[in-house]
This record gives sequence, structure tokens and C-alpha cells, in this order.
Amino acid sequence: MKILSISDIHGEKNDDFINYLKNNQDIDLVLINGDITNFGPLDFVGEFISSISDLGFDVFAVPGNCDPNGICNAITDTDAVCLHNQIIAYGDVIIFGFGGSNKTPFDTPGEFHDQHLYDNVKELFAEYDFMANDKVPKVKILLTHAPPLNTEADKIPDGTHVGSKALRDVIEEFKPDINLCGHIHEARSKDKIGDTIVVNPGMLKENYGCLINIDDDTLNYDVDLISFKE
Repeated sequence: MKILSISDIHGEKNDDFINYLKNNQDIDLVLINGDITNFGPLDFVGEFISSISDLGFDVFAVPGNCDPNGICNAITDTDAVCLHNQIIAYGDVIIFGFGGSNKTPFDTPGEFHDQHLYDNVKELFAEYDFMANDKVPKVKILLTHAPPLNTEADKIPDGTHVGSKALRDVIEEFKPDINLCGHIHEARSKDKIGDTIVVNPGMLKENYGCLINIDDDTLNYDVDLISFKE
């Protein structure tokens, strides 16, 4: 099973990315880690997601802090699934989704207080723990826009960490296998919190993404930062 993750599209199409998809039809799922638009327009959401789904790929997405009101409806109006505050099973994985970000200095549309982030994401994991059948192992992926605090994924150029303490607390408590995030454009990285791999794939504008390969028999997985530029 192959999962491709991208983030921070900010309303810009990318031919290199589309060509990569055309040449890699064995990818099962494309995950979008937020900021599909740059404060709108919402029409771009349908155009961008259709450029992926029309090639035959399944698409799941969470909104980012720069996506305006109505973003979840815009995602749902396409062939994609909006995973904001949702859990979904897909093949060998369980994906927990929560979009937006912790508070920033810029008062963007999709910001939440850290307590709100913690309460809602914790509830997703608690719900899964209550309902899950432990006899059916899955790779657990936490799909967020905001990165967890004090990782390479949340570091701005001056070295300050600006991620979410709430997300870090949830990761430390529930120990997902992988956290896919974005938000901090300069923080393209792969890091770890305990055994959880934390990946900020970087901006799509810069031709960056992340590819997860999962062995269907063993559920062993590799997580790699990739470039769509040939």
C-alpha cells in the first residue's frame, strides 16, 4: 500500500506533481495536510482535488489555517473526504484527522486554542480505542495541519518552535505510528516523538511531498520525503 502526502498548496497548481501522479499509478491514496487555498477562493478546491481524483486516486484532506469558512463543504462537494475531526479506516491504516492550527500572530481563519485541539483530537483516539478490534492491527496515522511542538516540523527560520503543545501531548499519550502535518513552510523534515514519526512534507509549491510505503503482510512501513521535480 502506498500513501502520498502533500501540504500547503496555497491556491497554486503544480504540473510536476500531476505528472508524478500520472507516472505512479500504484499510489493508493493522496492525503492533503491543509492550506489548499490562500484564504480562498473556494472554487480552487474543486479544481485542485479533481485534478487528482480524475486520475483515479482516492483523496482525503483536512483544512489548514489559511482556508476560509466553507472549506469542509468545498472538500465534501468533490470526490474527496474531508477528515476534519473524523476517523476513517482505509486498507491497512486508520487515519485520525484534524485541520487548522494553534493560534498564530496573524489571526487566520482556521485557528484554535490549544485546549480545543487537545480535547477534540483526544476524543478521536478515545473513540477509536473504545470501538477498535485489537485483533485487526492497523497503522495509525494522525493527519493534521499544525505540527506538534518542539520538533523539526514546527521550527521557523530563527529556530523558534511554534507548533501545538496539545498535539504533542496527544501524540505522547496515544502514540500514533505517524503524524503527517504541514503549516510551517520552512520546516520540511522527518522527526520523532517517542516511536511516532512526525513528517512535515514541505510546500507543494516547492515540489515537496511525503511517500509512505506499507507492507500489506507485515504492516512494516517506510516514510520518505520526496520531490516531484524530475
